Amino acid sequence: MKKTVKIWIASLFTVSSLVGATSTYGHDQAFAAGAEQDVIVVYKNQDGKEAVLDQSVDVQHEFETVPAVSATVTQADLNSLVQNPDIAYVERNVPFQITDDNITPLGSTSPVNANEQAQWNYQAEQPNLEWAKGYNGSGIKVAVIDSGIAAHPELTIAGGVSTVDYTTSYTDDNGHGTHVAGIIAAHNNDGSVTGMAPGVQLYAVKAMGSDGKGNLQDVLEGVDWAVQNHMDVINLSLGTEFDSQLLHNMLDQAYQAGIVVVASAGNSGAGTDTVNYPAKYSSVIAVAAVDKDLKRGSFSSTGPKVELAAPGVSIVSTYLNNGFAIASGTSQAAPHVAAMAAILKQENPSLSAAALRSKLQDYAVDLGTAGRDSEYGYGFVTFKPKPDTTAPGEVSGLQASGISTDSITLKWQNPVDADFAGVHVYNDHDSAKQTVQTDVYTAQGLVPDTTYTFTVKTFDQIGNESVGKTVTAKTSALQSTPDSNNDSSTPSSNKQLVPDNTPTSTVTPTPVSTPTPVVTPVPAVTVPVVTTPAPTGGGALIPAFGGGGGGGGGGGGAPAAARPAVTPAPVASAPAATPTPTQKAQQQLNTAKSSGKASDYMKASFSGRGLNNASFSKQLADLKQSLGIQDVPMRSSLPSTVPVRISLQVVTKNSQYKYVDPSTINTDNVTVLDGNGNIAGNVQVTMKFNRIFITPTEGGFSSGQTYTVVLERGIKGKSTARSDQSTELNNPLVLQFTTR
Repeated sequence: MKKTVKIWIASLFTVSSLVGATSTYGHDQAFAAGAEQDVIVVYKNQDGKEAVLDQSVDVQHEFETVPAVSATVTQADLNSLVQNPDIAYVERNVPFQITDDNITPLGSTSPVNANEQAQWNYQAEQPNLEWAKGYNGSGIKVAVIDSGIAAHPELTIAGGVSTVDYTTSYTDDNGHGTHVAGIIAAHNNDGSVTGMAPGVQLYAVKAMGSDGKGNLQDVLEGVDWAVQNHMDVINLSLGTEFDSQLLHNMLDQAYQAGIVVVASAGNSGAGTDTVNYPAKYSSVIAVAAVDKDLKRGSFSSTGPKVELAAPGVSIVSTYLNNGFAIASGTSQAAPHVAAMAAILKQENPSLSAAALRSKLQDYAVDLGTAGRDSEYGYGFVTFKPKPDTTAPGEVSGLQASGISTDSITLKWQNPVDADFAGVHVYNDHDSAKQTVQTDVYTAQGLVPDTTYTFTVKTFDQIGNESVGKTVTAKTSALQSTPDSNNDSSTPSSNKQLVPDNTPTSTVTPTPVSTPTPVVTPVPAVTVPVVTTPAPTGGGALIPAFGGGGGGGGGGGGAPAAARPAVTPAPVASAPAATPTPTQKAQQQLNTAKSSGKASDYMKASFSGRGLNNASFSKQLADLKQSLGIQDVPMRSSLPSTVPVRISLQVVTKNSQYKYVDPSTINTDNVTVLDGNGNIAGNVQVTMKFNRIFITPTEGGFSSGQTYTVVLERGIKGKSTARSDQSTELNNPLVLQFTTR
């Protein structure tokens, strides 16, 4: 069964909306008493955790990074949990949806473009400038939480996980995740496209189904996995209009752990604030989409949380079946930023996620309204050098000395700016400027007894010039001949010179011109805005397990009448009599007594159905007691294609079995019987996280039939995933389920 999801992460609910008469999500009504629903329960302490385990029909996942459990509960369970003071809150397992599901395949018979670096998004972002310095994302772990990633000649997948229920494979069966992955990491010079950071370690986290849908639980499990496996960057090309406190908390923790989290802003178009979650969270970089002219895509969401803009219109990337496809959306914009974050992480390995985020903003070319705005955020991210409009710092300690009748010497200290190239000295009596690379300058050929104002301006290697510092000085007067009235004059060299140290204003940067990338036109694709569908709701009734017992049978014929003794004639040996149903049942029961296996007991129980034999029934009951067989509550009316999940921790109420030892899951320890007590041939037993999955193969389970799952004592569990200590089941477990 696929857990429905579309990249618009869906609604979460408060306690009141979960247990009230109606919910705020679509037309969903409170489910009927006795029905089930999936929820995520956040607990405060160990007592709260035990309450979830005790009061749940099933536990799907216990999260590692947050104190939460995803579980299936009845209305009664839910009422009890939300009123429990040890429970923090409960959220509904709402659906998600990918933002872009209209992708146009381009096939794989010929290259999309002989020069893969001619694609407009590559030309606009120009990651090759970082590649030339040795930085292409090598060694950086990037998790793409999406529909998985398909095998492709242009992609190298380092690993991954599936969090959806219907498959344990992280291979993409939709195409969206593969398209996103190619934007990040498609090989360079290997064919038709190239990723922005082809050296990264690419991880596929399949949280979306083949129809591009999933749910909150699957996304949370994906983030949980990414944190536990120490990813450096997470890309979430998905969103929703509803908030989730747990997802918010988990992404905050990922950010604090040093993971850069990037998400698509959404395809809801312009408005006061149309950015979706999780892009709306403060720990997440919200990315808007622009076209080849660096104009906002008409579909791209707007709002104060938009942080950066990136290519998102008519983007060619990898696709299913070794092919390529063209697509538009903020889903395509986000991976461009994720790739840049990976490159900057490689270049600056010691920087925190916050510092890397700030550095990304430094690479943004301002678009739209000056400064950060609701359409482009800080601007379009690119590794192309931005025009430098900032001058070096000013000189300090400027003063005049060595004054004579025709010269004045200036001294100062130059700034320590890396791009400082020299100073220009301006004289208010001369229109020409003097260029000086040292920290001293002498103005010569001046007029005696004249006041001069000098301005010293720093400049950089491309000519940016500071406002400057000024100093005023006066040349010495010519010495006059003494007369009787005045036998001496005051030397001009004794005049006091006062430098002007009035602070000057900071230079206003010249507006950055919009870069005009070299582009190869590609056909545009119109991607409609997809609304989040209402949940289907409801759940299967789970009545208590109904035991059954075999009947008796037996009896003998009347004694034969007395007759004269005769000598019997020799006759041929008669063939052995066919065993009666009672005899067959007894043989199977004897086999069970000998083997001590619960599966053989269940076969004997099936063999004894319909018999009316008190002795057999007594032996059967005694054997069940001696084997210690424990019945697990029956599950009813399951869809024939839905895997049956079994959590040993839940059914045993014992945390020693939180994780199952996978080496103990084999045909000796797990038996699945059909409605006639025969070994079911159309099922597969697998392990995923801490659950055992009974999955139908081709054709699914038979409809309207009861199946029996037998778990023998040989199965072992562990309290932690990495523990070397395992504990064998104390009792064999028997679970029955019926299909619709």
